[in-house]
Amino acid sequence: MTETTLPELAADAAPEFIDAASCKEWLENLPLANVATSQAELLAQMGEFNRFPVRATERLAVLEQIRDAVNFVQIEQARRFTNRAQPLAEAEAATFTQTVALWNAMRLGYLRCLDAARSGETGMSASAATVCQRVLAYTGLSMFHHYRAYREIPGEIWRALHAAYMAAEELGIAEEAVKDYLNRDVNDTSPRIAYVRAAILGLCNPHEISQRQLTFVAFLLERWGDKIDIGATAADDPEVPPLTLDMQGETGPQRYDPARHPPGPGRRFLDAGRLGKSLRNRIALLRKGESPAKLALGEDCVQPSCEQMLVYLYRHWCQAPVQRAADRRPAKSAVAVTGEIAGIHYQLTGAAFRQPASNAELTAKQREEIATFGRISTRDEDTYAASRGFALEDWHLQDESLQGLKMLRASSTTGRRYVLGQLIAARPADARTFMLGQVRWLMTGTEGDLHAALRLMPGLPAAIAVKPTGLNASNEKFVPALSLTAVAALNSPPSLVLPSGWYKPKRVIEVHIQQTLRAQLTELLERGSDFERVAYQVLPD
Repeated sequence: MTETTLPELAADAAPEFIDAASCKEWLENLPLANVATSQAELLAQMGEFNRFPVRATERLAVLEQIRDAVNFVQIEQARRFTNRAQPLAEAEAATFTQTVALWNAMRLGYLRCLDAARSGETGMSASAATVCQRVLAYTGLSMFHHYRAYREIPGEIWRALHAAYMAAEELGIAEEAVKDYLNRDVNDTSPRIAYVRAAILGLCNPHEISQRQLTFVAFLLERWGDKIDIGATAADDPEVPPLTLDMQGETGPQRYDPARHPPGPGRRFLDAGRLGKSLRNRIALLRKGESPAKLALGEDCVQPSCEQMLVYLYRHWCQAPVQRAADRRPAKSAVAVTGEIAGIHYQLTGAAFRQPASNAELTAKQREEIATFGRISTRDEDTYAASRGFALEDWHLQDESLQGLKMLRASSTTGRRYVLGQLIAARPADARTFMLGQVRWLMTGTEGDLHAALRLMPGLPAAIAVKPTGLNASNEKFVPALSLTAVAALNSPPSLVLPSGWYKPKRVIEVHIQQTLRAQLTELLERGSDFERVAYQVLPD
């Protein structure tokens, strides 16, 4: 029925359980307090059970019995690779791989049951909808955890998702109601709901949102997945343009364009009109002061971030793409990259950071190097850069605009790890100066390449030093910081890029450029994972 190759049944398969009763007994001895060991044992036993010859009705009973334990260890193990810098460390990547493998083992078990239902095996027709929903749900869970790990979804997972839904249509069970008690709030589901939840999740750009936001999106789809319809023809809705899916392809939904998406038996359309209405209504009520909890948006959802996220989802799910203010241009060139304020400061100055007062006096070694070579040797600085992780990394520029860069670091290139919102300095091969940017999108590809998109900050960067002022700051030292020039065309004032936690309204700090001056912080312009960009005004002496 699909391109998925099921494990070959073998007489030598020897699982610890062969029916629901023996599975229950085995689970009672599973050491759930040690989730890593439990996950490994579950994966090993599912691998054996998927090869074990048994009637489909008994196989289904075992799979339903083991779901709770699998769900528990998977949730716990996922904590080891979520909210992590990219690319994942070796141990984190190993846990991710094992987690996805267990989701896949569950999918294969149910997929064998689905094949039995399609072939008319006795006792399976009544369970066909449940089996198909489980196949789609476990495929979706594998995709969800790829997003949680900021990993690219392999094409074969998309193919498996589409194929399972096509099987549901073929059997006439796509709309049949199914109970799934692992859903947190809404137990009622169907193969169609499981499919659209998995398909539309990838349309909200999961690689540019936080883990908290991604979990919120999954929560909404759990409750509102039934508001997304799917059919063979596009709905005529002027407010919500349709989405289209190639059921024989390796990608998710795209905004429908008749010129690019010809009709055919493998073409399906998602109608998010009812979902769009729910989003619009709640956005309007939030703007009138209604609380998110009263709108069934969850106890953890707070304003104004809740409203902002709903608007974000409405734009991605229910609106045609907005024309970019600055079109991206394809580019193929090298780009030098460094991160963190201290590393960027080093690359801008070419020297290790020193307290401003210590700059006046050269050391005896430096005077000797100037007398011998005419300059100070950079060998010590190069060693310093390498030891601190300040060395430049080699990336490849894929496209660019006035406001951003899209880059790739090959898997064969070593370098530091990155997180969303991080400060980065990039210098394309044809540029003379660095540009500051914030990581807005991050993904590790199927081949191990690291993909990142930067939103550039306005202005030319310069290395500065800053120090707190006040009664309790007499012993404080200067720390590295950055400045950006004003850009009148963008109505952008001159700004300072400071370490996280420095901004307080009207706070006064000392800023050293060529001389030391006092500056008052006037406005927080943006905040990242490791920096704050602030507007300021220079105070008179």
